[in-house]
Parts: sequence; structure tokens; C-alpha cells
Amino acid sequence: MTGAILVGVDGEPEHRSALTWAVERAMRDGTDLELVYVIERSWGDRLDEPMDDLVRAAEGVLAAEREAAARIAGRVSSTTGATARGSGIGDRPPQITTGYRYGHVGAELTEASRGAGLLVLGSRVGSERERERRFSGSLQVRTAATAACSVAVVPHGWERGGTAAAGVVVGVDGQAPSEAAVAFAADEADALGEPLRIVCVGYAANPLLAGLVPEVSLGDRRQRIVAEAAESARAAHPSIAVSADVVEASPARGLVAAAEGRRMLVVGTHDRRSAERLMLGSVAHDVLLNVRVPVVVAREHRGSA
Repeated sequence: MTGAILVGVDGEPEHRSALTWAVERAMRDGTDLELVYVIERSWGDRLDEPMDDLVRAAEGVLAAEREAAARIAGRVSSTTGATARGSGIGDRPPQITTGYRYGHVGAELTEASRGAGLLVLGSRVGSERERERRFSGSLQVRTAATAACSVAVVPHGWERGGTAAAGVVVGVDGQAPSEAAVAFAADEADALGEPLRIVCVGYAANPLLAGLVPEVSLGDRRQRIVAEAAESARAAHPSIAVSADVVEASPARGLVAAAEGRRMLVVGTHDRRSAERLMLGSVAHDVLLNVRVPVVVAREHRGSA
């Protein structure tokens, strides 16, 4: 991964799980960290620049978040010691820069992502009833759909687990976006020294195609999809343990279940054009609203395209 890790911050101490995740990753990979705060511009605001008091408030938030990031780095360094393969974290403090932007939050984060290697955002984990609301967490969903780089969404309250939380899970469906997801997940498993599980989730028989498409043909296709993805991951990283499974379930529910207790879930997304870019695929959308572990929506970097 090239480019700094960009973290969207809001100044809320209870929302710093994303910052912790990003600091640990920056230390592991030896990359820089950039913290960004967006001064939200209301739709009726005609000012081209934010008022001075808003700028001072933003600078105060960024200073506090930078101090928090430095404390996290110091704590991580003291508890992990020297870098060792499999520990997942190194002891190099990241270079931390800060900056504010003015505008609509999603659009500004998308614009900032053009120069980043990875964008990291926090996300609220609500109750079952709250998660049933289709537009809950829409900022993270919308930004993941439009960002120029891969996006990691870390639930508020997430904590790095021990060996019981080991492993990276990636969802595949045989389409082109899965390739970027598998590559990202394999790189992550190799960096962590942990196993990679590749899953293709769905139903063998589509009720609308009953009697028209043999069930075995659909099942065989899914087996080929996971086998080819596993072969690609092993070719790139021969040392990692790779398993491949076909899961009989609705795609989003199956992925959420597969990620339970794991280190990370990785999914792909189509790079749509024009207005369609505002929409994330339905599976990735539902996963982001329900999963309780960090989720990476992986894509090839679009740069200034």
C-alpha cells in the first residue's frame, strides 16, 4: 500500500477505535498517518470559507486527536516491544499530520482520499432495531462507495483481540472487484501472520430459476470461484494458510457470520460511474451496517481519475 493512512476524526473520545486501528496499522507498515476533520458546511451556507471560530474549534479537535494518536502509539510500542512477524504491530511511531477541510463531510473525505493509501472511518454499532434502519451509518456507506482508495470502517468500541480473534475473511463472487479484495486480504493475512478464509456466500438454487438451471451447476461455479481465489492468494503469499468455503446463506448475513470473532472482513465494490457511484453494492452496504469487526471495502486506487 502506498500513501498515508487517512483517518476521519470527530473529536469524540469514545469514537477513537478507528484511530487506534489506524495507528496500529501505520506502526506495522511503517506508513504515515494523516488526521482530517471536516467542518461541515450546511446546504444553505453561502460562505466560501469557514468562520474563524469554527477554524479554531477544528484546530482544537485536531490537536486533541493528534495527542491521542501519539499516546496510542506509545502504549502500543511499550506493550509489543520490537517488531516480530506474527505480532502484527511494529514499534515505529508514525509521522502524524493533521488538517481540516470545509464542505460536506462525505464529499470532502472522498476528495481527501485521492492522495491516501487507505481511508479509515469509525462507525456506530447500534441495537438490532437501529441496524434495521436502512440509512443508519449512511456516511460510511456513501464514502466507501465514492472514495478513491480502499476504505476501512471500524465499529466504535472495537478493541484488538488476542489469538481468539485471529484470521482475515474475504468474500468473493467471481466478479472483478473480488480480485482487489482477495489481494488486500492476502496481503493483510501475510502481514499479520494469520490465516485467510475465502468464502463465497449464496444459495445454490435461485427460486426464480427453479427447473431451469441445475443446482449442481451453480454449486460447481461457486466451488470454482473460491478455488481460483485461493490459488491466487497462495501464489502471492505461499506462506499463509488459506481455506476456501462455499456458504449456503444470504450473502450479507453469511459474510457477517463468517467474520464473527475474526480480525477483519474484506469485501470488494464496483467502481461505478456518475450518479451510480453514490450507491454501494447491496451486499457491502448491508455488511457495513451490521458487522462488528473492522471491514475493508477494497478497490484499486483511482487517484485523480
